Amino acid sequence: MSKKQEEIISKLTNSIVNLDSEAAKTVAKEAKVANVDLADAIRALARGMRIIGEKWNKMEVFLPEVLVAADAFYAGMEVLEPALEARKGERLFSGTIVIGTIFGDVHTVGKDVAKAVFAAEIGLRVIDLGIEVPENKFVEAVEEYDADIVGVGTYMSETFFNTPKVLDALKNAGLRDRVIVVCGGPAANYEKAIEFGADGAWDDAWVAVDGIKKLMKQKLGMSVDG
Repeated sequence: MSKKQEEIISKLTNSIVNLDSEAAKTVAKEAKVANVDLADAIRALARGMRIIGEKWNKMEVFLPEVLVAADAFYAGMEVLEPALEARKGERLFSGTIVIGTIFGDVHTVGKDVAKAVFAAEIGLRVIDLGIEVPENKFVEAVEEYDADIVGVGTYMSETFFNTPKVLDALKNAGLRDRVIVVCGGPAANYEKAIEFGADGAWDDAWVAVDGIKKLMKQKLGMSVDG
């Protein structure tokens, strides 16, 4: 790797830490021109989110900053997406998650953070289904994207209790045994989620990372670095 490429990788990481979406886009373009390896560029963006996660755990940054960091992460990733498509046959991701806020719920903040954290920390390809996602849309997305994980965002107690409908829909489609189902958000209770038939539940995306990695290895036999 050339010195220039090393400098670009460092700048990619710093663009996330500095919460700078414009810099993330600009440097990602530089990375393409300089022929920085795509995997190295993605890892550099991920490293920035990891640093933000460490700051979050130390209470050095708060939710508004995390959201801006997530925006910067995806600004950089957006520039790299055409190259990702061109290398679709290669194992650039550890797996695929389809994630959405369950029907009846319009909250999006937690989901938007989780998307960037799961992409950065686990190396997942993240498919965002948006808000108020009905159970059939989760099923369709699993089939369309050959997903390994279903992430159900539930930010209100009432909508958390819609979770069994998603699980039933996956069972009826013959898909439940081939996917991990996790719940996220302030209303997501671990014990109740397990009772519903889900595989896990967390209200902190960074805390969820280790749990999802373990589930990927134990349930799907998928190896995840880190």
